[in-house]
Amino acid sequence: MIHLATAFLVGPVDAAQPPTHEALAEQLRTLGLTVVDAADPSTLHEAIQTAPEGRVALVDRRLVAQSHVLRQIVADPRPIAAAGPGAVAVAQAAREQLLTAVTIAGADPDPDHIAAALASELPLQRIDPAPLVAQLAATPAEAAELRAQLDDKTEERVRLNQAVKAEDSLFTSFLVSPWTKHVARWCARGGIRPNQVTWASAVVALVAGVLAATGTRAGLTVGALLLLVSFFLDSIDGQLARYTYNFTKLGSWLDATFDKAKEFVFFAGLAYGAATQPGDEIWLLAASAVAFQVVRHMMHFAYSETSVDAGVVTTSAQAKLAELHWTVGLRRLALLPQGERMLLIAVLTILAGPRTMFLVLLGLGLLSALYGFTGRILRSLRKIRRGWSQHAAWSLGAMVDVGPIGWLWHHALPGRSLPSPLVTLVALVVLTGALLFTPSAGVMWIVVGVLWYVLLISFASRQPLNGWADWVLPPSYRAAEAAVAIGAASMLAPHALPAAFAYVAATSFHHYDTVYRLRGAETAPPRWLVAATGGHDGRMLILALLTLAGSAWLAGGLIVLAIYLAVLFVAESVVNTATWVRGEPTQRMATLVTGDGR
Repeated sequence: MIHLATAFLVGPVDAAQPPTHEALAEQLRTLGLTVVDAADPSTLHEAIQTAPEGRVALVDRRLVAQSHVLRQIVADPRPIAAAGPGAVAVAQAAREQLLTAVTIAGADPDPDHIAAALASELPLQRIDPAPLVAQLAATPAEAAELRAQLDDKTEERVRLNQAVKAEDSLFTSFLVSPWTKHVARWCARGGIRPNQVTWASAVVALVAGVLAATGTRAGLTVGALLLLVSFFLDSIDGQLARYTYNFTKLGSWLDATFDKAKEFVFFAGLAYGAATQPGDEIWLLAASAVAFQVVRHMMHFAYSETSVDAGVVTTSAQAKLAELHWTVGLRRLALLPQGERMLLIAVLTILAGPRTMFLVLLGLGLLSALYGFTGRILRSLRKIRRGWSQHAAWSLGAMVDVGPIGWLWHHALPGRSLPSPLVTLVALVVLTGALLFTPSAGVMWIVVGVLWYVLLISFASRQPLNGWADWVLPPSYRAAEAAVAIGAASMLAPHALPAAFAYVAATSFHHYDTVYRLRGAETAPPRWLVAATGGHDGRMLILALLTLAGSAWLAGGLIVLAIYLAVLFVAESVVNTATWVRGEPTQRMATLVTGDGR
């Protein structure tokens, strides 16, 4: 449910001077706010308390500002609290803190002083108005002078530029955003909403996957071009949301979810179209590409969770990032960001075909993962004596996805004495060795390797996960589960590789969804869901036991598991998202909306 915001005009009233706040009140109404003139400070507390549910803003009546500055401060639904010159706004969830600050302010409810008080209690986003105008005018003459400086062209240019993420990749920043931002503005003027563009992007990607599945030269070419069109639309929906400040929790979830699903659908289409027989190795390449991408992203997400610090955020940081596009962009290029990855997939599909595309993507993905892992390990070494926050440890605990078997071992094993990353490394070495010995020594090696792996990671994942390198656990566990599913199918039942692809895609959806709900809704997957799906360790044991039953059982089991997991994970995610959408925004909603999503 969307609640309209209420703006209270505060500040001194000079009866000897003509009023100057009419223009300000009209600007706020144009932005969709209900304006209340709180000329009597003694009634402000009660007025805020009885205001309709939604965001509340305090705006100094002497403020002369361009509309886009006001839009950033009072109309942005993402931050729990935002402030700029002469104005402060808070979400419904922070109204009590605002009331406390107003009570302390007493007869002088100055928005700047109240913002300073809130900054000590909440994450506060500071809005830097430069180069736009936002100043307090002491007299009507000064107000008229400031209004004369308001330039609509400059305001529109700044608004359009701020619709583009300053931290985007080189391809997106220099070859996509310069024209898509104008398309986003055209959409805004035509009344098109960001979610509509998001759905259009998903439909185009689905058509691209269907065309790729034809396996024809024309189908591959048009499908690859449509994949790029889908990416362009994906850029436009975020720019449209930032241009109009039409941010919704549903939109952020759709955008983040579809981003990954679109690539998986296209990979499936490519593999289906290029496969010459049921056990074609193209499915092995496609499943490996999905798994590799998930491992890289989980490494980024897990490390990011340990680096989140609450506090004052300023919009000027985006401008500084924009000035460093080439240096920052080159480093991001090594991490194979979405724009460059989509371009690579499309170009190689057209010029070299699906098999070559998958091989190149896997090779570059390996180099990218090594580069990202090395950099994060080196940065973690600098914090070796500092543990993560409680929130980071809790997030990592949710991301490891250890199930009931691990829970039982948690209670049976003694306290942890070795570092979790070291124990996890031993578990991965044991599992890798078992998979390598399986072709020559038999399937029992898979069972033995998985059993030892489950035992070791149960020991490694004991809470709290606050060691200096505990962020390596989630990507390591994603790699292990995918390796068992893909490896067992390729060695024992090659005709089951499409089912292994579906299994990896279903579990990958869940892991991405876990990250997005941690960042947006600040909740972990419910314990019943982990129990019902076994956790990654339980699922690996099931796969290992299926190998003992033979190739037919393994193929059928992978199909059943993929369908069961997909239905359960997607259904629970939809229900959870619906509940989240109806609730209040959380303090970290902006992370999802402006980071990996919008």
